[in-house]
Amino acid sequence: MRKFKIFLLSLLWLGSAQAEPGQLLTFPIGPGRPPSVSGSIDYRLNYEKEKFFVYRPRTYNPDETWGLIVYISPNDSCQSIPPGWDGVLKGNKLLFICPQGAGNGCEMRRRLGLGVMAALEMIQTHRIDPNRIYAAGLSGGARTAGKLGFMQSDLFHGTIQNCGADFYKAVPVVKATNFTDSNGNANYGVFKASQREIEAAKNNQKFVFITGRGDFRYGNISDIYEGGYQAEGFNCKMIDVPGMGHEDCKPSALQQALDFLK
Repeated sequence: MRKFKIFLLSLLWLGSAQAEPGQLLTFPIGPGRPPSVSGSIDYRLNYEKEKFFVYRPRTYNPDETWGLIVYISPNDSCQSIPPGWDGVLKGNKLLFICPQGAGNGCEMRRRLGLGVMAALEMIQTHRIDPNRIYAAGLSGGARTAGKLGFMQSDLFHGTIQNCGADFYKAVPVVKATNFTDSNGNANYGVFKASQREIEAAKNNQKFVFITGRGDFRYGNISDIYEGGYQAEGFNCKMIDVPGMGHEDCKPSALQQALDFLK
C-alpha cells in the first residue's frame, strides 16, 4: 500500500517538479502515526487543509532513499529554501519541507504538531531514510526545532538550529545580553521537558547550533550551548560563523552541520 501511495504522489508531482523543484501543496493522504506522543505537541491537525512547501532537488529519484530536513520558519509563509542550500541538499540527498502557518506567532503545540506532520507525510509519500530526518529552522523556528529534538526524538535524529536555542532549565548567564523576544516580552529560553524526554534526547539526538557574533542572540546561544547542552552531556556542536548575523546559515556551515549529524 505504501509503495502505491508513493507511486501516486510521484505521478502527481513529477511533471511540475521537472520545471520547478519547489512546490506548495497539501497532502492527499493522512500522515500516519508518530512513534510516540508528547503532551506538548498537538497531533490533531487536519492534513487536508495544512499546506507545506516541499523542495526536491532536480536530481531527486523517487526510487532512491533520501534524507529529510523539516524546516520551521519564523514567518507564516515560507516558499523557498534558504539561499545557497540547493547544492548541499542535492549533494547530501536531502529533501526539504516547510509547514506554512507555523511562524513565531503560532501557538507552540500547533507549531510542533506541524513539524511532526511534515515529517510523517514525507515518510508516507517518499522513500525517506528514518535515520536522516532532521529538524531545522531560523530564530524562533530554530527554537521550535530544538524542542522537536526533545519531544519527538524517536522521529527526528538531529537539529540544525540557526540563531535560536532554548534549554529545559536555566543556565548561567555569562555572555547573554538580550532577554526579550522579538515582541519585547521577557524570554529566557527555558521550556518544559519530562525526564523521559530529556534522557531520550540525550541518548538519541544530536543538536547543532549555528550563529555568529553579528547575531543579537549570540550570547544567549553561547550560554545555552556551554552551560546547558555541553554541561549536561548532550551530543552537540556549536558552529561559530565569522560575520554571521541573525540569518540562515551559508552552505558551508550547513555542510558542517550535516557532517556532524551523520
